[in-house]
Amino acid sequence: MIVNNQKKLDLAEKAFLRKKYFYLDTEFERKNTFFSKLSIVTISNGKNIFIFDIIKYPEHLNFLKKLFKNKTRTKIIHGGQQDIEIFLNYNLNIEPFYDTQLASGFLGFDKNISYANLVKKYFNINLNKKHQNENWLKRPLSKTQIEYLKNDVKYLSKIYKLQIKILQKQKKINFVKEETKLILQKIKNNKGLNSKFKKKLDPKIYNSLPFINFLKIRDNKAKIENLPKNWVLKDEEIISIIKTKDNSKIRKNKFFTKIEKKELINNLKKVYKITFTQKNNEIELKSLEFFKYLISKKYKIDPNLIASKFDFIEYKKNKTQKNWRFKIFYNDYEKFVSGKKRFKLKDFTPLHR
Repeated sequence: MIVNNQKKLDLAEKAFLRKKYFYLDTEFERKNTFFSKLSIVTISNGKNIFIFDIIKYPEHLNFLKKLFKNKTRTKIIHGGQQDIEIFLNYNLNIEPFYDTQLASGFLGFDKNISYANLVKKYFNINLNKKHQNENWLKRPLSKTQIEYLKNDVKYLSKIYKLQIKILQKQKKINFVKEETKLILQKIKNNKGLNSKFKKKLDPKIYNSLPFINFLKIRDNKAKIENLPKNWVLKDEEIISIIKTKDNSKIRKNKFFTKIEKKELINNLKKVYKITFTQKNNEIELKSLEFFKYLISKKYKIDPNLIASKFDFIEYKKNKTQKNWRFKIFYNDYEKFVSGKKRFKLKDFTPLHR
């Protein structure tokens, strides 16, 4: 139901009383702004579904803040990175949470599997994707939109219970918990570096303090103006500036003040002085991919979740990781490439059928 009066708000409060799990999804708009504009929060207690229209009833945020405040209640979401960012921006407590998309990567599915595809795989139900890219700021909501919102949380309870059972059986529940904490930490610290930089720049550059400071100035300006980061200065332009050592786009940029331009150029000058690392040994990278493939088959985990070549480069730089990746992958891989341990194909026999 759409919560549009006090009576329904009271019903929602009663429905979530003493409930330990919430199943939720958000709709928002972020095409022309830095910050997402929250439009709708749909929440289920496993039986009843409540739709909170934040555009029409912004005061309902107070109810949601109160509801989410209790840290003994787990929020179940799917593909929730943007949801988490929104909750943090609106001071809504997201902890603790469980992401069914993330967990899917630990169960042999693609780590980016959509909610609709997961519902199809688990229950053979086809969900209507018609409203996936809707402008959720427009009102009134149609009947088909409301049905879409309900379906977005309708199967989360079943998926969660099914996944938890399998994760416990396969002894991977702690893997999910560790990765969940890591994701939340990255979002809070704003450490999600665009993969474009990792693909097109040397690790010594994108990990350097001057480069990080450069991005902070760009990102802070985008926040202040409430504009998308690429409207202020595109990622591709930053890569081009570093490769060509041409600062003219900074000098001509209409968003930055003279002081900011000076800071940006000073950071770039430091970046230009960075000497590149040697290219990664191709044999090493190929052996990495092969070993990762064997590990993914053994543990039934999406290989892209285990490690990318960029993750491996960063691991080599800072070998303090002792998380699930170290336990099942990095530790054995290092022994393998150094010749300290020999492996046979039977060592990679799948643990889970």
